[in-house]
Amino acid sequence: MFEHIRAVGWEFSRAWAASDIPDLNRIPRDVTALVVAGIGGSATAGDYLTAVCRETSRIPVEVVQGFRLPRWAREGSLVVACSYSGKTDETLEACEEARRMGASLVAITSGGKLATKAKKNRWPLWKISYAAAPRATTVHTLAPLLRIAERLDLVPHVGELVSQAAGAHSRIVESSLNPSVPMAVNEAKQLAVALAGRRPIVIGGEHLSAAAVRFKNQLAENGKSLSSAETLPEAGHNLVVGLSTAAAHARTTALVTLESPRVHPTVTARFAVVAEQFGAAGVPVHRIQVDGGSTLGDLLVATAWGDYVSCYLAMATGFDPTPIPQIETIRGARAAETD
Repeated sequence: MFEHIRAVGWEFSRAWAASDIPDLNRIPRDVTALVVAGIGGSATAGDYLTAVCRETSRIPVEVVQGFRLPRWAREGSLVVACSYSGKTDETLEACEEARRMGASLVAITSGGKLATKAKKNRWPLWKISYAAAPRATTVHTLAPLLRIAERLDLVPHVGELVSQAAGAHSRIVESSLNPSVPMAVNEAKQLAVALAGRRPIVIGGEHLSAAAVRFKNQLAENGKSLSSAETLPEAGHNLVVGLSTAAAHARTTALVTLESPRVHPTVTARFAVVAEQFGAAGVPVHRIQVDGGSTLGDLLVATAWGDYVSCYLAMATGFDPTPIPQIETIRGARAAETD
C-alpha cells in the first residue's frame, strides 16, 4: 500500500496523459447535467470533481452512491458510471436505470461487467490499466472525469491544474510524509500515534469536506479505525453542541481539521474557535494546514495526509492496511432474486 500512496502524484499525471482517448469525441457537449455513479474510491473521484466544478461549472454536477438515480437524470443528462472492478452492484444497476431513462452514458473501469456493458452498448469507455486496491486508484478515475469536464467546458485550464496538483502531492510526500522521513519531523507518523485508540472527528473546510470523507474512509479501510467526517461551516451549527458531554469522551476522541487558505475567511476564523472549544473540553486537537495551490491541489495534498496517517495508524496498532474482509462480506449480500 505504501508504494501506491507514494505514487499518487505521478500516477495522476500518467492517468491524465492516458485519458486523452478517441472515445472522448463521442461524448455530447450539450448535456444539461453531469452525474457520477460510483462507490468508495470512485465516489471520492466524483466528489473531487464536484468540488473543482463548483467554482466554474454552468451545469449541476452530482455524485450518486447507490442503486437509484435522481428522476431528473434522463435525456439530456450525462451519467458517468465508475467502478474500478467493473462489478460494483450499485453502479451496474444505476447504469441500467440511466439507460432506461434515456441519459447518455460513459464508463470508467478496469474491466468486468461494466466494460462488457459499455462495449455491447457502444458507450464511450475508459479502461483503467493500474493494478491496485480500488481505494488506491482514485486518481485513475479522477483523470478521465476531468477530461470529460474539459470537453464540456466546465473547468478551464484542466491540464495545468492536473500538473500543478500532481506536483503538490509529490512535494508534500517526498518532503514530509513518506516513511523515509524520520518520526521527529514526520507529522503524519506523529498524528497516527496520537490517534491510536481514539475515534477521530475529521472536519474539512468547504471544498476540503470531500477530502475529510476520504480521510475518514482511509482511516477505516487502511487504519481499521472508526471515525467520522464533518464540514465547516456546517459543523459550527450543530456538532459543537455535542461538546456539552465531551469530557466523558475526551480519552477516546480526537479532532483533526483540514484547513486551507482558499476557504472563506469566516471559515478560517471559525476553525480557530472550534479548535479552542474542543481543546477546552479536553479533546486533543490536530490542525492540518493544506496548501496545494488550488482546489484540486488542496484535495491531492489532503489525500496524501489521509493516506499516510491511515497506513501509519495500521502499523501502530498491529494491522496490515490492505485486507478489507468486512467489505467483501457486505458485497455478498443481495436481495433475493425472483423469476
